[in-house]
Amino acid sequence: MKRYFCAIIPLLFILPACQPHKQPIVQRDSTVTDTMVAADIAQTYPTVARPAFDINKVPETNLDLGSFPFFPAPKGYQYRNVKLKDSGEEYFLADGKLMPVEGKTFKAELVREESKPAMFSMSRVERSYDRMIARAGGVKVSTDIPTKAEMERVGDEEIYDKERGFTVGFGGIELNTYVLRNRGAEVWVQLSMNNVYGAICIIQKGEFTKRMKEADVRRDLSETSRIEFNDVMVDSEGVVPEVDTLLQQ
Repeated sequence: MKRYFCAIIPLLFILPACQPHKQPIVQRDSTVTDTMVAADIAQTYPTVARPAFDINKVPETNLDLGSFPFFPAPKGYQYRNVKLKDSGEEYFLADGKLMPVEGKTFKAELVREESKPAMFSMSRVERSYDRMIARAGGVKVSTDIPTKAEMERVGDEEIYDKERGFTVGFGGIELNTYVLRNRGAEVWVQLSMNNVYGAICIIQKGEFTKRMKEADVRRDLSETSRIEFNDVMVDSEGVVPEVDTLLQQ
């Protein structure tokens, strides 16, 4: 019995030495790790700040736009639930920023005509406004979706409670924003759409400069050798528009 006992005693010292070595548990600081990852991403993909929108870069035009709101609904579509105000405000998206614009306001839903129940085509509607506004001398300044941070910066009170986000309030939808500078005034147009209908806001900021009239020009033909004319309309630069001779034939 003593023999067995003596044989077991050495084993008690050998077995612990044969146990696998355990690595010490290291607590990882997730804050440090996340910071390092964020710094690496920022270095790889640096944030490029957008330049502030400059209205002075929009070309000016002297074209007669006609009566407010200037742009009719595209063929096959109609405006619904129209709201007209002599003075109103709406947020327009330009270069990623929502900017308040105030002036004479037109707000409406854009839907298919009742007699033409085809699907609402966002691409056709957008192309139609692109053409209309470009022909009037306007430019498209944005085709972006407002970021969550930008929406939060403006706030729900401005967008919803004060009803200054008629086209912005859709949320997560691309906004088509256009600007015209015409004879001292600005015309802003913003359109938002989904597969069912759209919303449009048109604002005229400022008043158009009245065209010059040569109402008092009465000269004696014998002295001036010019044809006498009354109330001739000329553009803002004082140049009489050329007459198309084809119309006189």
